Amino acid sequence: MQQLEIVKISENQAKILRHILGERIYFFYSDKLQVEGENGHFLFWANGFAIALSTTNNGLDNFRTYVNISADYRLSNKEAATYYEFDINVSNAPLWQEGSLQFGKLSSLRIFSDPILMIEVYQDFNEGSEKVVMHDCALVFYSHSRKILVRARPEVIGGVDVVLDEPYIEALTRNLKLRTTIV
Repeated sequence: MQQLEIVKISENQAKILRHILGERIYFFYSDKLQVEGENGHFLFWANGFAIALSTTNNGLDNFRTYVNISADYRLSNKEAATYYEFDINVSNAPLWQEGSLQFGKLSSLRIFSDPILMIEVYQDFNEGSEKVVMHDCALVFYSHSRKILVRARPEVIGGVDVVLDEPYIEALTRNLKLRTTIV
């Protein structure tokens, strides 16, 4: 059996994720935030979002920064599989909509108020060379008190799921392969 390796987070994106550690994540911003129930668990879903960050000792003169994350369709170099990967960047405004926050077009949800301790990056993988659609790249954020899962949604290009229920997170990551741990 041969495992197909797909690298989906660049070194620059990994640096962004490392920068999150020790920061406080205050809000999850989205242009459309939906809450969906599934088998007794709730998913907070958005087609694009930003996580608002500020340092623990953030002064009044420091602006809040946003880590914008989206999931986009890709075709692997070996053309053995199609998959979704996260795009991660830092901005002074949430998402790509510079003025949406001022006009109240973005929904927000408080997720974390304590520092992030660790981020795990998971990835689905395919054994063999047949073409398949792969659910690629899931990020698990750990804090002192809880963890959340952000994963690419296979059915929607650019879609992500945000999962807050820990037993459901365990079930979802059970069949994924851990690729990177950032501490």
